[in-house]
Amino acid sequence: MLKWFLIFTIFSINYVYSCTTFVLKDEHNLLFGRNLDWVSDNGVVVVNKRNILKKSIVFPPESSTIWTSKYGSITFNQFGKEFPFGGMNEKGLVIEIMLVAGQYPKFDDRTAVNELQWIQYQLDNAQSVEEVIKNDQLIRISKINQNLHFLVCDKEGNTAVIEFDRNGIKVYKDQSLPFPVLENDTYSTSLKKNKQQQSCRFNTAISMLENYQHSTHENAIDYSFQILNEVALDGAWSIVYDIKNMQIHYKTASKQNIKKINFNYFNLSCIAPTLLYDLKRDQAGWVHEKFIPFTDSYNRKKFNAAVKSNAIKLPQPILQQFYNYNLTCKCVE
Repeated sequence: MLKWFLIFTIFSINYVYSCTTFVLKDEHNLLFGRNLDWVSDNGVVVVNKRNILKKSIVFPPESSTIWTSKYGSITFNQFGKEFPFGGMNEKGLVIEIMLVAGQYPKFDDRTAVNELQWIQYQLDNAQSVEEVIKNDQLIRISKINQNLHFLVCDKEGNTAVIEFDRNGIKVYKDQSLPFPVLENDTYSTSLKKNKQQQSCRFNTAISMLENYQHSTHENAIDYSFQILNEVALDGAWSIVYDIKNMQIHYKTASKQNIKKINFNYFNLSCIAPTLLYDLKRDQAGWVHEKFIPFTDSYNRKKFNAAVKSNAIKLPQPILQQFYNYNLTCKCVE
């Protein structure tokens, strides 16, 4: 029992930390905004490669999922490579997480991925919202500690909220997704709050998105950051994905200068060196040329920092599985 308790605390965070996501879309723009209100703004931006063979970390009685990445991606990670909080792949698919009170599906005969690797799996294998939804037939999300829900958007502007309960996946899209906004309540709860005109981050973001539709003078990226500023709590990370132009703009709580990344700058072949960028670097403007080669020691340093800042207490053998995970991922190009 002690072992399982320790395993299930690996991503244990106080639930007071909250997040907000939204999609701003018009004839000229397709932007995905994301606030991570969290215990720490430490972490790395990671360039993930195509043709990497991976095996998920799950624990008995679960069976691991084995896959090979089809697409490269850029992700924002606090617990090291392969365990993202969100990101965008080369096909323009964006996925971001938020904490939510909920459950995951009951055990069945599908192979499983843990809640952070679920994000990487989708970015590795899907190029559209529909493909993300269909992948639920192949894999089951398995809880290590946190219950999460997800906002997903693809390059065609298709957007969905994905949630889970004991009976399986629940998807809001098209007519069931009147507002492309998500916070830490279930989407159905947020819709009720909207109907009752309650004061909340969900309704603030909706109001600001609607106001943008009546203005032709605001820069859409700047306006997206205005929305993020308005709904920020601790504001650890604020990210705007410019999906049409395959660019990423972001800032952190301790480094307020906005950094910009051109996705198309990177070589996504697994033969090329894996690159990362430290979120603690204090630069501004375009930073894609400032990425440095990934090393296991650097990855371990960042993982250790996350363990410390999140007050996670685990014995070394269990930590070692996560430390060494990136070493088990192999290029098969």
